[in-house]
Formats: sequence, C-alpha cells, structure tokens
Amino acid sequence: MTFATFLPMVFRRFCAVFAAAAVLLLGAGAAHADDVEFRWAILADSTEGMRPLDFSGSPIVFSGTALQLYLEHLNNCHIYLFLLGAGNKLTPIYPPEKGYYDYGFPRGPKLVPPADQSFTFVPPAGMETILLIATVERQFRIEELTEIFFNNPGSTEQQELLLERIEELIVEGGEMKSKKAEKQRNVTIKYMAAGGIKERTFSAVEVDKKTFYGRKLLIDHR
Repeated sequence: MTFATFLPMVFRRFCAVFAAAAVLLLGAGAAHADDVEFRWAILADSTEGMRPLDFSGSPIVFSGTALQLYLEHLNNCHIYLFLLGAGNKLTPIYPPEKGYYDYGFPRGPKLVPPADQSFTFVPPAGMETILLIATVERQFRIEELTEIFFNNPGSTEQQELLLERIEELIVEGGEMKSKKAEKQRNVTIKYMAAGGIKERTFSAVEVDKKTFYGRKLLIDHR
C-alpha cells in the first residue's frame, strides 16, 4: 500500500468516526432540548416576609394577603399560567402579552407583578385554582383562545373554551407524573425596586420533565 492510497483510507475512517460522534452529540442535545425545565413558586406575605406556599396540600390564604408569582425559564420551554378565581372568573397571567414567545425565550427570574408589587385575593372566599402548564411545543391554540377571550370580556362561552383546552392538556399530560418531576430548590434572586437592587431567598419548585408539565394548584381562600 502506497502512502498516496493510505491517506484517503485514513481520511475516510476519520470522517466516519467524526460523523458517528456528531450524531451522538446531536442526539444528546436533542434530548436535552425536549426537556421542560423551569422553576416556580407562589409567594405570600408572612411574619417572615414573602414566603412560598406549600402545595403538599391546599394552603390557606386570607383575603387581603399580599401575593406574588415567581417563574424562571431554565430551558426553552413555553410556560402558561392562569388563575381560576373562587367566583369562577378565569384570569390569564403568564405570558404577560400577545406574541411573548415570538422572539425567543426570557432569561432570568420573573416576578409577577414585578419588583415589590403584589396582588391579593378579594371576596368571595372559596377555592382559588392556579392552572400551570409548561410544554416543549408552543401552544398556539392556547394563545389564540386567550386572545379571543381578552377580546370578549365577560363571555362565558369563550372562558369555557379556553378553560376546557387548558384542562385537557393537564389531563393528557398526567398530573401525578408532573408532580414526580418536581424538586425543591433554594433560589436567590435579585431585582430592581424603588430602594435599589434587592435580594430575596426562598424555596421554589424546580421542574425537569420530558415534553409536558401540568398542575392544578388549589388555594383555600378565606
């Protein structure tokens, strides 16, 4: 075998090995890209400041208690969050605006409302339901129904259509499977407020699940 014929053979073997390695690397990257990875917490005012609610059961929250939502994308998943109030009124909360996912994914922690702001539950008392879903695939149907709902305030029919689709996804995804994908993590976030940059540390739920995550979080509003 001459040196001239040896070089092409080595080159072909190198190309084959390189191609195989590339396939393995791309496969690993694709698997990671299929993961729903994010963190969430529902924070409520207490004697120790804003602390996360414990959803091992249905936490009790009294009217007028300051509340805030924390969300943080850890991977390119699509998060959708709604509140179904005790008075049976559905309120879309996240994403905050139409076309939110058109230009990529947000980075860093999100507080809703931002900074030191908060929201409260008002009478009537009863069970407040947080509907939280996160998916690898963007949910264009959810976004479309949300926009129609916004354009038809007070429409019971449009609310039911949107609510039906949200609940279908949660049932299809399996809520028990979603629960098993949760781990508690201590997080420290920094945010800009009126007094400058502030820092807050609390326990949050970290999710790492294939394809889809869905939960119905019940809060006992008194």
